Amino acid sequence: MSYMWYFLVDEYYPKMGLNFMNNIYLPELHKIEIKDFSLYKKDIAFDFVHGINLIIGGNGLGKTTFIYLIKYGLIGLYKKGLDVRTYKSEKRLARQQYSMDYFKNRMVGDYDRNSNAEVKLTFSINTTQFEIIRGLHEITLKSVKVLENGESYYLDGEVIRQDKFERLNENEKDRYLQGQYENMVAKLSNINDFNDLIFFVNQILFFDEDRRTIMWEPLIQERLSSKYFNDPELDELFQESKRQAKYHDSIARHKSEDMRAISKIIKKIENEPGDTEVNAINEINKLRKNLELQTDKLNDTQKERKNLETKLSVFYNERNNLNRKAKELEQTIRDEEAQIYQKIWGTLNPKYNIYLDNIKDLHSCPMCNQQIESHKYGSLTANPDHCFLCQESLTVETDTPEHIVGLKNKLDEILVLNQGHEKEIYNIENEMKKLDQIYNKFKREVFDLQSRLRDFEHDLYSNKEKSNESFTYTAMMTEIEELEREKQLNLELSEKFNKDADNIINKIEGNLIKITKELSAIFSDFAGDFLGMDCKLTFENFLKDDVKMYTPVIKGKPRTDPLELSESQRFFTDQAFRMSLLRHFYTTPSFFVCETPDSSLDISYEANAAEIFLKYLQKPNTLIITSNLNNSEFMDLIIDKADKLSFLNLLEFGRTSPIQQRSERLTSISKRIEEKVNAKRFA
Repeated sequence: MSYMWYFLVDEYYPKMGLNFMNNIYLPELHKIEIKDFSLYKKDIAFDFVHGINLIIGGNGLGKTTFIYLIKYGLIGLYKKGLDVRTYKSEKRLARQQYSMDYFKNRMVGDYDRNSNAEVKLTFSINTTQFEIIRGLHEITLKSVKVLENGESYYLDGEVIRQDKFERLNENEKDRYLQGQYENMVAKLSNINDFNDLIFFVNQILFFDEDRRTIMWEPLIQERLSSKYFNDPELDELFQESKRQAKYHDSIARHKSEDMRAISKIIKKIENEPGDTEVNAINEINKLRKNLELQTDKLNDTQKERKNLETKLSVFYNERNNLNRKAKELEQTIRDEEAQIYQKIWGTLNPKYNIYLDNIKDLHSCPMCNQQIESHKYGSLTANPDHCFLCQESLTVETDTPEHIVGLKNKLDEILVLNQGHEKEIYNIENEMKKLDQIYNKFKREVFDLQSRLRDFEHDLYSNKEKSNESFTYTAMMTEIEELEREKQLNLELSEKFNKDADNIINKIEGNLIKITKELSAIFSDFAGDFLGMDCKLTFENFLKDDVKMYTPVIKGKPRTDPLELSESQRFFTDQAFRMSLLRHFYTTPSFFVCETPDSSLDISYEANAAEIFLKYLQKPNTLIITSNLNNSEFMDLIIDKADKLSFLNLLEFGRTSPIQQRSERLTSISKRIEEKVNAKRFA
């Protein structure tokens, strides 16, 4: 994995200066129909508009459930896309699901049509329209009607419960309706797979009552940066490394838990008084570990000596080759000189030069081999152009030919190189002698440890009954060692894959500089309206050992922690970030859901919050807002300023509690808002 990872990183690296963000087509909502769902007193049919879609009601009347029905219609009952899980030390990729009884638990028990409950959602992706019917009693995709290019048809495929679909192998899913639907939606959305749509719907398009922000979530931002703003193929490598890192970390934690469980049992055994067998086993284990250590040292020494032997053999061979070449050169030089001398030996004794060298080098007479006195030596060698004996002039050319000089120089080089080899051979042979001494020392220690270990084992296991009693303890100690080895291996692998992921993030961050400028300008417009002060985004790593993130900068100060903002500032800064993302990705109209946005606002911020939502609607979009029936001015502001408005009062559809039924104030507020909406519609 690691080699291929870096190969592909380098392959894609030249592209990093380009913007690889593909056009993403998010769903555009048209209509929702809820039938036979006994949480509500009667069926609901609601048409969405490009504008404000206001869902009002009291506590427990089904506002959140209504929102989740939209989500369910689009993506099924999924919390999250593919994620790594471990089961019996095996890696599995699985989606996180809500309970299969999520809607069933909200039904009235004595209603006889609960099993028929269903939701029908009509929406478009780019130019293709879908009409989806999903069951609410059993979580199933029951029907998919498609309208494209003026023609309509139904997708084929078997109907299957969602939880059973998730247990299928990937190659089995295409024959089911859910698989066919997911494949088609992913293709039309121009995303990698359906899990990307699950991510966008859950993390970007819905700001629900749990108020979970994404601006300060490293994993969500990491996915945005790596996947949707860059080359999707490169991101797949990144995602795989993150999954591998998480998987191996999970395995390491499982091994630690197993070790803790076994260690508790071992500790209990060791603490039993007078347990001589356990003490003996511990001593044996110590001896075995020491023996293993010394044996490793012995083997390492032996390997090192073999390496030196190999190295020495190479030098021996090279030395022999050099000696052979030197002898060949010497013979060549002699032969060349002999040929030259043959041409001139008509007047000169063939041994003349040998005699002369004898005089020059040894200062000895070539005839009687006696030492020549110094005053005679000078006269013999004073004139090289005259014979050393008779002092008559010589007619012989005394300069050595150039090619023979070259041969002699080459011979000198070989001899020098050979001297270096002789030195290396000497040093290696000395190292081998030292290693032999170390090897013999370790060998004696190993022999001694083996003898002591045999004595201990003989004393411990001579009694068969004791041997059986000690076997379990020994097995547990061995298991602990194996678990520790596996734990360390998986920790190393987890660290390696995390480094791989960090490398790819570093590679693709260059492309995000341009995107950050564009995104920051949009964010400044949205967030500035709410906060009433200068805002921008920066793409930095403010937290050590963390990923680079889009961080809000408010009045020149980076807000790296959400608690640096008030509750309402935090929520609407996050919503401004989401809307900035949706504006940046905008290709066709889509939607945004915000549950009870006025619940955290004081009166001074209500108008500013309304401005954010209205700005989001400057491009054709669907904004779905839920709100409790209260005296907040927020709804009045939204209704007054909305160009297009759709309205659903769940007080009419939900099953009110006795307290709500007795509340004249609740009824009064509901009536006032409904009248205001109708007046707006027909104005």
